[in-house]
Amino acid sequence: MQGSRLFTLLKRFAGRFALTLCLVLLEAAGWTLFPLVIGRAIDSVLADSARGLYEFAALGIGTMGIGIARRFVDSRAYARVFRRLGEELVTQDTASGTSTKTARLRMLQECVEFFEHQVPGLITGVIGLGGTLLILSALNRPVFVGCLGVTAVSLVLYALTGKLTTRYNAGLNDEQELQVDAVESGDRGRVAAHLRALMRWNIKLSDLEAVNFGVVWLFLMGLLVFSIGSAAEQTLEYGTVFAVVMYVFQFTESVIVLPLYYQQWLRLREISGRLDVSGEPA
Repeated sequence: MQGSRLFTLLKRFAGRFALTLCLVLLEAAGWTLFPLVIGRAIDSVLADSARGLYEFAALGIGTMGIGIARRFVDSRAYARVFRRLGEELVTQDTASGTSTKTARLRMLQECVEFFEHQVPGLITGVIGLGGTLLILSALNRPVFVGCLGVTAVSLVLYALTGKLTTRYNAGLNDEQELQVDAVESGDRGRVAAHLRALMRWNIKLSDLEAVNFGVVWLFLMGLLVFSIGSAAEQTLEYGTVFAVVMYVFQFTESVIVLPLYYQQWLRLREISGRLDVSGEPA
């Protein structure tokens, strides 16, 4: 499986991706600042000042405006990308049958939708994780060290199970390429066998995800309990305590979500080996 084809896709449509990428980065930075600004607003109100509230309102309105603009841009840009690549896939692949072409067109749509819907979340998660660690290193060093430890555990766990995830996705995609032929055969036994095989691969992927999630969640719960106690011990400023706890929650969300993007990336790497998305733009 060759992941380079996905990078070729990025290069080919770089102009269309550039604007949406800039908007994603700005939106992600805004979301990362929310706990800090909310904490400042709390301390500001307790000090009889409205300045923190104005800062919070400005951040909220600005971030939402950027998010809305990005979604308008995304839907149009990625629709054009899928249409162009879909036309090339169907017309240039003369060796494959209808069943394989239909399955690969769905896989192509999955790839494009990953860039449209998942990549913004991935970038937001990475920036949120990095920003959270940076801010926590200034607000509470023990909690920061705890976050680094949980991050290391998560990285090792998903790295160890990466090959297994790829193997399960390969089996699932092999079966999907047989779907149209199985349906057209009208043979009840063949259709039943095909559906059982599909569900068997789905169950394997789901079970692996559940085990990984459970292990990481145990470490995250320990971190959450520790962070509340540590934040309360180190400062009496309510806004700072709130910000530390909220950043740990934000960190928790990133650690839970980012591996899901990694698993999806592994699936798309497997899919890209079946697709020719490296043609020249028309």
